[in-house]
Amino acid sequence: MKKETMAKMKYGLLMLLAVYAAVCFSMRLSVRETALAANDCMLYYIVNADGMKGLGHSIVMLVDGEGCGTVLSYNGMQRSLKESLLGKSGVGKMSIGAMTADETDAFLQSGNLQLDGDQLTDNYDVALYRPITAEEYYIVIGQAAPYLAAEEQFAILYEKWAMEEDTDKKAEYRQALERIGQGDGHPVYQIYTNNCDHVARLLASSVDSELKNYTEHTWRMTPNGNVKAFGVRAENWGIMTLGEQSLSERALMFLMIF
Repeated sequence: MKKETMAKMKYGLLMLLAVYAAVCFSMRLSVRETALAANDCMLYYIVNADGMKGLGHSIVMLVDGEGCGTVLSYNGMQRSLKESLLGKSGVGKMSIGAMTADETDAFLQSGNLQLDGDQLTDNYDVALYRPITAEEYYIVIGQAAPYLAAEEQFAILYEKWAMEEDTDKKAEYRQALERIGQGDGHPVYQIYTNNCDHVARLLASSVDSELKNYTEHTWRMTPNGNVKAFGVRAENWGIMTLGEQSLSERALMFLMIF
């Protein structure tokens, strides 16, 4: 009886592994080009496969008609990783970096991003991309404003708290910092509901109805899972790899489906 139970468990596990492998294969991204027009601006939704301890990190890059790139990367700032994993929200950091046309081309060739800012010095692996108009370019840029405003508000309060010597007033500032971290009328970072990938998709979906629909009705836990799930269905987006991927990066991109 025990041997029969063990055999059933073994076959059940093999079936689960077979289903998992089938899903992984169904979500593989293959290089795909998309139609471009002269003087188009470009929108890139990019993932670093082994960022954030292997969960992935997503950024958005906009390229203007001259070929110059602007990168937007959102991450937690107010909370420690432990606090974030416990579900605490906090004001995030919206890092924005600019590149010349040559630097942008080099990044797309190598995947190596070398800018000042959170997650802006790292190696990125896969990008979904599509052309946008100059008007749409500025629409996406404008979506960063609420995040920058929240960051500025936090910085002002934090400086007041750090400089204050009166115990009671310092406690008031501390309470204000806690309130702002809970999202009082502004966006905040929450690792499970509003992380780097959620924000990257929100920025990009301001000019793409297909990505907006995906963001509103589909949920995957990781940036790697989302970029693949969207990429396999969004045929009007191109797919490209950035530089050479290591064995671990390839494994993560293949195995991360959630």
